[in-house]
Amino acid sequence: MNGDDALPTPPPPAARARGTRPSAFHHFLHDRGVRLAAGLAVVVAIPVAVLFYFQFRALSDLEQTSEVVLRQLSQDTADSLTKTFEETLRRPHISVLLRIPQARSEPLDLPWIDPVLDEGLVESPFVEAFWVWSEIGENNAGTWYVYDHDSLREAPGALARRFRPDPELAGTLMPRLRELSAYRRAIVAFTATIDGRTKYIQVQMRFASAARDRMTSFIGFAVDAETLRASHMPQLARTRLAAVQGPRGFPPLSITLVDDGGALVYASDGARLDTFVDERSFPLVFFDKELLEFAAPLETHRETWRLRTGFGGQPIAEVVSASTRPQLALMVVLAVVMGGGVFFVAGAAAREVRVAELKSNFVAAVSHDLKTPLALIQLFAETLELGRVRNPERALEYYRIINGEARKLTRLIENILDFSKMEAGLRPYRMGPASVSDITTKVLSAMNSQFTQNQFKVAARIEPGLPLVLADSDAVEQALENLLANAMKYSGDARDIDVDVRRAGGHIAVSVSDHGIGIPRREQQRIFRKFYRVHSELGGGPQGCGLGLAIVDHTMRGHGGWVRVESEPDRGSTFTLCFPIPAEGLTDGAVDEADSGDRGRAADAAWPA
Repeated sequence: MNGDDALPTPPPPAARARGTRPSAFHHFLHDRGVRLAAGLAVVVAIPVAVLFYFQFRALSDLEQTSEVVLRQLSQDTADSLTKTFEETLRRPHISVLLRIPQARSEPLDLPWIDPVLDEGLVESPFVEAFWVWSEIGENNAGTWYVYDHDSLREAPGALARRFRPDPELAGTLMPRLRELSAYRRAIVAFTATIDGRTKYIQVQMRFASAARDRMTSFIGFAVDAETLRASHMPQLARTRLAAVQGPRGFPPLSITLVDDGGALVYASDGARLDTFVDERSFPLVFFDKELLEFAAPLETHRETWRLRTGFGGQPIAEVVSASTRPQLALMVVLAVVMGGGVFFVAGAAAREVRVAELKSNFVAAVSHDLKTPLALIQLFAETLELGRVRNPERALEYYRIINGEARKLTRLIENILDFSKMEAGLRPYRMGPASVSDITTKVLSAMNSQFTQNQFKVAARIEPGLPLVLADSDAVEQALENLLANAMKYSGDARDIDVDVRRAGGHIAVSVSDHGIGIPRREQQRIFRKFYRVHSELGGGPQGCGLGLAIVDHTMRGHGGWVRVESEPDRGSTFTLCFPIPAEGLTDGAVDEADSGDRGRAADAAWPA
């Protein structure tokens, strides 16, 4: 024999004795508790690290989303408040000055004008007084009448006390109005000092002819500048801001209103907002700002006020960062606690192993009926458990597959249980007066995002004045949603859906039409059976559990109506829900809880015999 083939020399007895005695290191390596703790540490550390990674990513995404939400809230509030200010300021011009035609002011028809001015002072309390004047007439020609809040205290119809002549005011302002009438503008806006106070004055002039060479009458009003600044505008801002609801966990939205000179008019926090997110400006005029070029005199300086919105004087990035900082601190503490706790759970881990074995036995017991989703979940779970995934991206893909199959399994079980209740007659319908038109509009609005995402165009035709029917609104909404979802699934390349709500004899008919793959005639009486799907016979098609149309048919029979289908292959399908109209008209009243009226039977037909 050569050296390679020789047998090894046996060790001496002492050496054999030393080799058979387990060392302390050997005990350490083969100790079940140590191995369990080490394995647990590895098993826990990997998913925890992945979890924390994605949690940090989620917080980062949350900060970005929160920043968008806060910025959008600021922009929307600034736009809404600015629009409110503009609409409030121009309201007396729209609802009073333009409402009184020239025929009612030449001559002055005071009985007709009285309720208009009364309503104008109530709707626009910042208006100090309305003025009317006309040079045409027999009794009141050339008289300057004042109609103010004192006029409202007089009895309606007491025109002599509600319209008070004011020759002193006429002597002060009429020369200015005569001068401004030379500009031949219908709207005259200027400021004047009356009784030592600054007034914003606006007048709607009427002229004798289209040439506007002679002013014959006017309707005007005055606004006290200081009262507007100190009372009305701040009150309007407070009222509107109280209706703004911001997301929880962030500082409330703050607003600041400053005048043309930069002086503070209103601050929701009591202090001027120097660091703001959005700023909007609006002219302090009492008519539509698009008409500024038609107002006289053109060279008059228009005050421009500015509205600023923000979050407590902090930049949005700082606000968002402060909201997520406690979560980051909590995650760090949680990581430390979990790392220390791994070393004290060896016993609990053994118990969890036995629980896992029980779960595995349970999965094996039910896998006969739910084979596909459970098999996929088990496959990818075992792959992750054995550590065969070498990168986080592949692990994330496996987690998504497991999660998707679990959701599919849950959805399937819930659908089956819900339908079982309906078959057993345990699904009650809370019947009450309902508008099919309103229900249809509500469902279309709720599914609008789905239509947009899938690029569907929905054309709705709803006949006006349809009577109420006796129905369970929630159940009808679910039935209509099922029809619209099926229309999207089976439309193929077509992207048009038609919805028609009309009266058909003694019924209200709701039709949903698509232009998709259609249904063969021999299949049309089968599609309302539970778990039946047309594509299972024809090969291919959208996925589903086959309960949607069965639920629709069950719902309609529970309402005393029916559902019918009209379809041709490759030309689309039309499903129609028919609700009986009660012989006596319905009004809103108590809700009646009724049984489904059908036990233990699935629908076999699409229409009543």
